[in-house]
Amino acid sequence: MNPRILFTSLLILSLVPLAAQACPTGNSQSLAYIRRDNNRCEGLREQNASASFGLISFSTSTLSSYPDRLTLRVPGTGSTPPTVALQSFYRKYLLDNISPSSSAYGYTFNLDTRTVLKAAEIPITRLRALAYTTRDSNPIYFPVILGSPDSQYQFVLSIPQRTTLPKLEIRYKGQAVFKKPQTNPQEGEFSFNWKYGNADAGTYELYIEDGEGQHRTFRFQHNPDWL
Repeated sequence: MNPRILFTSLLILSLVPLAAQACPTGNSQSLAYIRRDNNRCEGLREQNASASFGLISFSTSTLSSYPDRLTLRVPGTGSTPPTVALQSFYRKYLLDNISPSSSAYGYTFNLDTRTVLKAAEIPITRLRALAYTTRDSNPIYFPVILGSPDSQYQFVLSIPQRTTLPKLEIRYKGQAVFKKPQTNPQEGEFSFNWKYGNADAGTYELYIEDGEGQHRTFRFQHNPDWL
């Protein structure tokens, strides 16, 4: 099987169950993963960190600490509601199954951080945000704006086994506009920032090749008018 097709399948399998797993009702004062206020599932769960290589966060923010109410905004998906998840492997935190509101600025969701994030003492630097829609059975990622946007995006990869990344590029129309190869082996969560500057609006690709020659491509949308 084509490695890209195989990886995409694994990625979708790793993401979709987050929204599909059991979300019971329970004591709203607990930190457990339960349905809350009938508009989201949130809490600490038993699942371990992802065991597959994948993109676990694509976001932008200027926040250094949590406000009492955190606004999540996902622009650019048109009339298609995105699948959105916040995660932190720091304490196995998950927010999903949310009911965002549509507006001229994208889909938004206001989260009370006092309920779980602050109570569980999850550092904002360890919060991962990912949003996507599906096109031709493949995920297309959109930036999650946490509060106010920064002048750069943060990407976070999950790397289950130590490996180098001889190629780590952001490409636009087949041309690399950003390169950050990693010659030192990486494992666990690996993050990097891209200052998009005057980058054109359109579909970009995050292209990664690991030390074994396996390559992966994540397609994402960028538009400076969203930010």
